[in-house]
Amino acid sequence: MTWRDRQLRRWLAGLLLISGFHVALAHAVGSGTSNPPIFNDKELFAYRAKGRGSAAGQVFLRASSGKAVTQAGASIYLIPMVSYTRAWFDKNVRENSCTSKGGTSSPENSVTQGSPVECLREVMAQLLTDKRLIPYLRTTRANPTGHFWFTKVPPGRYYIVTLLEGSGGAHQDERAMGIAWLTIELDADEKATNLVVTDCKSILC
Repeated sequence: MTWRDRQLRRWLAGLLLISGFHVALAHAVGSGTSNPPIFNDKELFAYRAKGRGSAAGQVFLRASSGKAVTQAGASIYLIPMVSYTRAWFDKNVRENSCTSKGGTSSPENSVTQGSPVECLREVMAQLLTDKRLIPYLRTTRANPTGHFWFTKVPPGRYYIVTLLEGSGGAHQDERAMGIAWLTIELDADEKATNLVVTDCKSILC
């Protein structure tokens, strides 16, 4: 084997090694992006204390008739907006992981197939049953007209989220169901009023 042949073999071996490294790196980066964010207590620390802010408004769904559909006693959650909750929200709420006919909208979603309300309940449960997050959540209930109030809220960015399941009545408006939501940012001592929390089929989103 000549010197030139040996050099050519070394060059080819080096090229293959570099190519293999880039493929492995691309695979590692691609795999990493699919991993959920790590729960970080430091991001949530400021949300645990009692604040002097407040948030009040009305929660409803917009029926096909245009009527605002409320649900008395619906649980409404004030959820700190951090990387952990943002990943859940973007995947399951903003992108609407439950289809109108029930089940999931794509194979990548982790909610199981079933009726629309079962799917929506599971979407909410994915976050609300996480014991690590519970100390940072605030919960209230809607009155008969859908109005709600949160008090003693520390400053920060939040999701206001609720699941309205409908009354199961004969009229189509009574069967309206879905997740209503809003994002807000509260300054210290701020009192936010007249907030509109609804689904994104509404022109108010």
